Amino acid sequence: MFIRTLPTVTLSTARRTAPPLRGQPFPAGCGRFPCPFTVKGMSVFSRRVDVVVVALSWKRTVVIEQGRWESRRTAWKPSGNNVRNIRTVRATEPDVVFDVDKGQSGDIPRSAASAVMAKHTYFEYEKLEWRRHRSFSANGDGGADVRWPEYALEPDQRVSERREAYRAKFSAGADGGGDEYVTELDEATWRTLKVGMRCRLTVGAFSEEVKQVTPALLR
Repeated sequence: MFIRTLPTVTLSTARRTAPPLRGQPFPAGCGRFPCPFTVKGMSVFSRRVDVVVVALSWKRTVVIEQGRWESRRTAWKPSGNNVRNIRTVRATEPDVVFDVDKGQSGDIPRSAASAVMAKHTYFEYEKLEWRRHRSFSANGDGGADVRWPEYALEPDQRVSERREAYRAKFSAGADGGGDEYVTELDEATWRTLKVGMRCRLTVGAFSEEVKQVTPALLR
């Protein structure tokens, strides 16, 4: 049996939602189970930390692939826009045949291999294969210059992937000397932040993972 030990709290500083009387509904947000122990600004699952934004950064990357025509030979006829120059090849080649001799009743079957000549049909062609060629990146530390990197495509190249990341760094100390938290945000949330802005973070009680960022003006 797995038992998780929860932080110890005193009844003078903790509150617990009492279960409802028979026939009364459960409190909102508790489902069919009592709400967890909480203290001011903290629960057994997460805690809230007042912080200041100390740094913002962004990065956007474009990945380029290059196509090359490579020779192929298969027993089936290919199709699609990525194949060309299909040629049918017929050849007479030896096949290996296994003859099974069961012998008399109760004997262990014995097999013998022999070669026979047989006609086969193959298809030779060229197939366009795409492989990673290079990537272009742009980065910065402000919302005013967020952009995709410049690049030029050759006739045999294509964009295979676009990636973007927006990160924020927070400090719990007013002078920037407290605990620091770094997290990746969606672009819309990231653009609402400014260096020096006060925010409140919802942080995992055990993992220190930033679960939510709330700017002071929105609280």
